[in-house]
Amino acid sequence: MTSPPGFQELAIDTPPKVGPMQARMLDWGARVLYLGPAFGLTPHRNATGVLAVALDGAIGVADHPRARSPSYRMTRSVLIMPNSLHHLRVDAGRMAFLYVDPFGRDIEALRSRMKEVGSRAAFDMIDERAVVTLFGDIAERRLESDEARQAVRDRLGIGSRAQPDARIADAIRRMREEPGGSHTLAELGRQAGLSSSRFLHLFKEATGVPLRRYRIWSRIGAAARAVAQGQSLTEAAHGAGFSSSAHFSTAFRDMFGMMPSELFARIRAS
Repeated sequence: MTSPPGFQELAIDTPPKVGPMQARMLDWGARVLYLGPAFGLTPHRNATGVLAVALDGAIGVADHPRARSPSYRMTRSVLIMPNSLHHLRVDAGRMAFLYVDPFGRDIEALRSRMKEVGSRAAFDMIDERAVVTLFGDIAERRLESDEARQAVRDRLGIGSRAQPDARIADAIRRMREEPGGSHTLAELGRQAGLSSSRFLHLFKEATGVPLRRYRIWSRIGAAARAVAQGQSLTEAAHGAGFSSSAHFSTAFRDMFGMMPSELFARIRAS
C-alpha cells in the first residue's frame, strides 16, 4: 500500500469562549490518530477499525445506534470493528480516535488487549491507564511525531503487516494514487484479471470492508489532505472524485459522524 508523504500534523483550537482545547492529528501509512474534541458525533460506520479512548472522562456506546432512545454503555475505551454502525456519546473532554491499517494485523492486536470482545465492538483495554497516559502525552506534544508513532506501536502492538493478494494491493494503490478516478468494480476486476465476484471476495477478505466503502474512505483521505494543504473544500472534493462539496460533506459525516467544515474551519483558524 502506498503511504502518504511524510508524517502530517495539524493543530486546531476550540473557540475562545469554550477555552483552549488543542487537537492533534497524525497519520502514517494507512493509520490516523486524532486527539481532541469529539464535535458531537452522529451514528456512522467507519471503513476501518477505530479505537476510541476518552482522555478526560468516559464514552457512551449505544446498544442500538438507530433507536429513537438508545441506552448507552459507559466505558473509557472501546474498539469498533470495521463497517459496524455505532454511535459514541462524549459529553465533554478530549478523545483519542485511532483508525488502524485495514491491511495489517492491527485489529487482531487491539482485540487481544480488550477485556470483553463482541462481534461489533470490544470494551475496556487491559492496560487502559497506560494508554490514556500515552495519548495524553501525545496530545500535549510531550512526544515528537516520530517518537509518538513508535510509542503507539510499542504500547499497542500494532504495525505488523499481512501480505495481501498482489492484485488487491495493486487495486488499492491505484485508488490511493488516483482518488478522482472512477475505479468501478468492472474496471478493477478487469485490471486484476478476476471476475467481479471473485474480486469482491478477495477485496473484503484483505481489507475487512466492502469495495465501495473503502473507495469512499480513500477519497475522503485525499480530500482531507488537500484541504490541510490549503485547497478549498470544493476544490479538494472535486479533486478527490466527489461531485460536489456537499457530496463530500455527506460522505464525511456518514464515515466519521461529523461535518468536515467543523474540523477544517478550526484548522484554518489556527
